[in-house]
Amino acid sequence: MPYVWWQSEYDLQCHAFSLDQADGSRSFYEAVCEHSVPDERVSRAQAGALCTDCLIKVGSDLPDVRWRV
Repeated sequence: MPYVWWQSEYDLQCHAFSLDQADGSRSFYEAVCEHSVPDERVSRAQAGALCTDCLIKVGSDLPDVRWRV
């Protein structure tokens, strides 16, 4: 699933939100790490440190592609 990385004003970290949440105004957004942010507290920009829990969960969803030598 594609993600957008937006900053939460609560912890000033950039969290991964599913792309389907980016299609309009919502009352709140939920990151893959289960961090919830109301619309007025989310900055739709990638700024600040990336959330470690989001990085791990998004990385775990990547396909296992092995490089050939």
